[in-house]
Amino acid sequence: MFRFEREVGVSYSQIYVESVVGGVNSRMHDAFAGQRAGLCGATVPGELFLHTGLHSGKVGFTVEVHDQAPPLDPEWEDVVEVSFYPIPDQSFLVQWAGENSWELDLRQGLDYRVRYCAQGMDQAREKDVRLDGEPVLDRYLLQFWPAPPEPDRVVRQTSHVAAYWHEYACQQTDFEPVVRAVMAQRRALLTTGTIESLHDDESPHATAGMVVISREADPESIREQLASLNSYPTALQWDWVTAFETKHAQDDRVGYLQAFLEEIGDRAFDLGTVLAALDSGQHYYLTFVTPPQFEQLSQLLTGPKVGVESVRIGRWTSRMNRKQSDAIRAWARTHGHKVTASGRVASTAMPITSAEQEETELEQRT
Repeated sequence: MFRFEREVGVSYSQIYVESVVGGVNSRMHDAFAGQRAGLCGATVPGELFLHTGLHSGKVGFTVEVHDQAPPLDPEWEDVVEVSFYPIPDQSFLVQWAGENSWELDLRQGLDYRVRYCAQGMDQAREKDVRLDGEPVLDRYLLQFWPAPPEPDRVVRQTSHVAAYWHEYACQQTDFEPVVRAVMAQRRALLTTGTIESLHDDESPHATAGMVVISREADPESIREQLASLNSYPTALQWDWVTAFETKHAQDDRVGYLQAFLEEIGDRAFDLGTVLAALDSGQHYYLTFVTPPQFEQLSQLLTGPKVGVESVRIGRWTSRMNRKQSDAIRAWARTHGHKVTASGRVASTAMPITSAEQEETELEQRT
């Protein structure tokens, strides 16, 4: 069993489990979105956002990694449980702003259940700051053991501080069900290597919407897989495929597939839908989402070796999309003769229409 025990420093009543020391912490409301337990935020993959009673100073802190669920000691006043999936091959207990850190013995690719226990939160909150030489006011125990994902829960609540943070968590706007489902499918794929239809109790007929595209896939199988998604834009046309195949017949396999997916993404974007590619490795993990859903995925996939991309022409290949090339040709026809004696174009300013401005803003968000 791995065990770490010492006094650690907290600031703003916070300490974290992260994969990168000194990285940018997720926003607090993202960490607790959709949770009932407000002491340990686990919504953002690969991160834990931990609250303490003490605002500033050192608290007693113990971390344990077990092979199975350990018994719960009755001495702990406040207890919550969440699920956690380490993203990279290293995880650390990290003080605020990366001031200090300690590596934890957690395995990548393994789901953990986490129990966060606290004692003395109210007394520490009343004291607010603990100076060197003063007695320890609050203590914490963070336990990990392998277990399938399940909802967070409040096991025991005693302090007013814990009650406050539980209420805070319940008030946070949850991510959309589609985003939750995609994230659950992604985690299932990473842990088991297969994607299953996931159901939740509130929407028993709702399934997640993500497909895995092999790098050896042909256009017809890609079309069939994408069309199977619940979020598939039904207005998406495919009458361009034959011409595309002729144009890219000499491309290598990877370049052809990337260009094909970019073309699909560009045409979906014209319909107001984003073709999103999640961190994938040897395959492409793809889903269709709305721009707000894409932004939520971007908030959740922020760590190392994780991320989400809006698939459009030029994302992977050095090509311009149709609107860019058409705009350049139109500008050249209009301004090509306006050259000064030095050989420079007299005016390069191109008017931007309101529609183009709206498209630019949407691209910036995705």
